[in-house]
Amino acid sequence: MSVLHKGPGPFPELARIAARHRRLAEDLERIAGGHHPGADDLRDAPLLMEWRLRLAPAPHLVGIVLGHPVIPDGELCRTSELFTLEPDLGYARTRSRFYRLGERAN
Repeated sequence: MSVLHKGPGPFPELARIAARHRRLAEDLERIAGGHHPGADDLRDAPLLMEWRLRLAPAPHLVGIVLGHPVIPDGELCRTSELFTLEPDLGYARTRSRFYRLGERAN
């Protein structure tokens, strides 16, 4: 994501972008160390059902979503870029959030 600014600032949108990237980096560092999110960590994560992995234009998931903060329940969801996929542990981490994984599409 690129944000164009003019003038000396401040630029609060950049602080929000930095915070999102920081949360992603912290989650990935925990997972890299073998500390996967548990049920409490994923309690508020949207559930992605009948999901499929897509590789273009960047790795992402597509499926039916429940509990997403913006997309209505039962709608088709295309996630943001996928950073880690752990189907055996029931979760995925995308650029924007964790998803709980339901059944994979046939």
